[in-house]
Amino acid sequence: MFKFSSLGQDEFSPALGIISALLIAGLWSGFIVVSRMGAQSPLSVYDMAALRFGFAGLVLLPATFMWWPIRLKIWQILILAAGTGVPYALFAYAGFLFAPVSHGGVFINGALPVFTTIVGMVWMKSYPNTRTWIAIAIILLGCGLTAFAKDGFGGGDSWMGDLLFMAAALTMAVYMPATKIWKLTMKELMSFVPFVNAILFLPIWYLFLPSHLEEAETSDILLQMLYQGLGPSILGLVFFFLAIKHLGATPTAAILALVPSIAALLGIPLLGDIPHIYEWVGMGLVTLGIWITLRAK
Repeated sequence: MFKFSSLGQDEFSPALGIISALLIAGLWSGFIVVSRMGAQSPLSVYDMAALRFGFAGLVLLPATFMWWPIRLKIWQILILAAGTGVPYALFAYAGFLFAPVSHGGVFINGALPVFTTIVGMVWMKSYPNTRTWIAIAIILLGCGLTAFAKDGFGGGDSWMGDLLFMAAALTMAVYMPATKIWKLTMKELMSFVPFVNAILFLPIWYLFLPSHLEEAETSDILLQMLYQGLGPSILGLVFFFLAIKHLGATPTAAILALVPSIAALLGIPLLGDIPHIYEWVGMGLVTLGIWITLRAK
């Protein structure tokens, strides 16, 4: 049994890692829906990023003063801040301008195990076994069935959104092993990731980027600020850290491939959207691929 009081020690708990990865998957399923809602509102993608990181940076400002990682170099801080920060968010937000929600789930989270594995091979010289490659192939097939069962390829400009989603996955794939290689603590991540994104992006947004805050409803502004700021930017950092520490980068990325399936299931009670038969098959394949990945680990 794991205890949160022992998180700072070198003990490892696969159960805690799996629970944390599942919680991230839940947060990201909401992130996809909320991001799509923001993209359909008067808010610009830059407004959405400013609300997210401005709020999160303000909430965690005390952590910045208490836990700033002096030992890290500036370039390391910038890479880590980008992985879950403004570059990742802008790629994802912009993708929803061109492609449907289902594509966001498959191309961000479905591509993540592939990119994470490739980054691990190049950076950490960590080569997956045959079982892991088979699992990744099954996950991609399942995500594809889930994504394209109803929406098809999403129209003429959908490919642009898909490329942007994959760029978001790539930035995240670099971040995940970096936290392990550089031995980041949870306190360190919380001290600089929101703050660095806020301090670098907010002046650029205010001075140079298009904004439509005045045209947006208060409810749209509060939704983006509170959910995006508290969810992926704060709770996401905590769960991500625990998942990578106790489970590893590739298994965590594999579990995050559940996001398209979770989003499809959420659509049943929230939208009255019954999954297509291919979606049910896709969900089963993703679950099978995750199980194989965890067994390989």
